[in-house]
Amino acid sequence: MMQVLQQQRAEQPPPVQPQPIQGVQPQVPRGDPIFREFCRLNPPTFEGQYEPTEASEWLFRMEDMMEDLECTPVEKVTFAT
Repeated sequence: MMQVLQQQRAEQPPPVQPQPIQGVQPQVPRGDPIFREFCRLNPPTFEGQYEPTEASEWLFRMEDMMEDLECTPVEKVTFAT
C-alpha cells in the first residue's frame, strides 16, 4: 500500500504556479458622483490589524456603505483599494 502511495506521489505533476494578472486596473474618475459621495461618508481604513473582529467590522462597514450607494463590482474594488 505504501509503495502505491509513494509511486502516485512521484508521478504527480508539479503544482501550477498562479500567474500575475496583467492589465490596467479600472479607474473611477474623481468627478464621479458616487465616488464623491463615498468619500463624503468618510469610509473606514483598514490598517492590517491582526484581530479578526476588526477586519470583519471593517468589511461589514464597507459592504454596508457600498450597498447603500448601489456600487457596481468595479466601483467596489476601486473604492476599497
